[in-house]
Amino acid sequence: MTNVTELWQKRRADYWTMAVKYLRLIGNSGFLFTIYLLFVFGSYYYGQFLQWLPETFPAVVFFTVVFTWFITRGRVRTFMKQGDLIFLTPLEGKMSSYIRSSIIYSWIMETFWLLLSILVLAPLFFDRIDGAGSTLISVFLLLSGLKLWNLLSGFEEQRILDKNHYLVHTLLRTGLNGVAIYGLFTQQPLWVIGLISVALTVFYVGYYRRLARSYSLKWERLVDIENQTVMTFYRIANSFTDVPSLKSKVKFRRWLNPLYGLVKFERKKVYHYLFARSFMRANDYFGIFIRLTFLGALFISIVNIEWGRWFVTVLFAYMTAIQIETLKNHYDTSQMIELYPVGLDSKRAGHQFWMAVLGTIQAFIFSITAFISYGISGALVVFILAMATYLYHVQLRLKKKYETST
Repeated sequence: MTNVTELWQKRRADYWTMAVKYLRLIGNSGFLFTIYLLFVFGSYYYGQFLQWLPETFPAVVFFTVVFTWFITRGRVRTFMKQGDLIFLTPLEGKMSSYIRSSIIYSWIMETFWLLLSILVLAPLFFDRIDGAGSTLISVFLLLSGLKLWNLLSGFEEQRILDKNHYLVHTLLRTGLNGVAIYGLFTQQPLWVIGLISVALTVFYVGYYRRLARSYSLKWERLVDIENQTVMTFYRIANSFTDVPSLKSKVKFRRWLNPLYGLVKFERKKVYHYLFARSFMRANDYFGIFIRLTFLGALFISIVNIEWGRWFVTVLFAYMTAIQIETLKNHYDTSQMIELYPVGLDSKRAGHQFWMAVLGTIQAFIFSITAFISYGISGALVVFILAMATYLYHVQLRLKKKYETST
């Protein structure tokens, strides 16, 4: 690379080449259609929710808390790699254009998510704070500017190694954000907003820029932030397709050990045991299963349209089954697994076993929720639909996946 700006542009292009490949697979999986249907359902119930919401609901406090969290969170994407700890550290004094490009890129991406959040909460804003679209646009632009201030300030904070000192800075920045955002949503006079903006600018120049002169870049932290960001994207993509680059993250859940008793101690049950361990501990399969089951039960309990309730049951059972399907590729990069004296049929049987067990558990939870809200007939339909969805995966999709891998 002739300069660091070209290096940054190449790394951004490489990342998006990879990301677009996975985004296409996610789009082809029917995910976009699912989002569209959820949007239709959400639009209908959003109106009912606003009518139900009490007049005493503290909308200003709600907006302040939500956007204080949203504005404070987030870090600058630098696309740093492990090798940079050796090869780029000597060039730290010449990295200003690289860092500037990273901050601008991160600001654009964060502004997109900010816009999405504003659009989702716009009906509540119009209903409880101000009905003028120009006011919402002004709030969005000011929030975007505040987000830029946070990215700049947060980047300088990353130079601090002491955890307590770093935490104090983050809490201080959170408090300043809360005051500024509260001023926006209480529609303070323009001179107050201007005074807050000037104060934040002076604080950044007078304090945070001094951190840049006093502390060097912490390259290990920048690499760690980049790795966490990429791994988060990989985990999302892994819900729809196999991601070979996804690193396993193990969480020990000893309280789930009794579930392993469902597997008999036999040679042909090797994969029954391995898949159980993987589901409970690796890549947060268990966490995704719990979250989707909880959300599915929640939607089943609040959707009072009968066919809508059926759709939600099938949708969340399908999405959960897709997650469990990815267990098939969990051991593909482990050569030690190939030493086990069992064939592919044993692997498929183990996978089908846990797909059926977990599907039954989720279907039972869904039906209990439906029973509480709609009675025995509603619970029976929900249970049958959920089990039929899992049966489709167990007997058709999994069978096809294993046959094509031989």
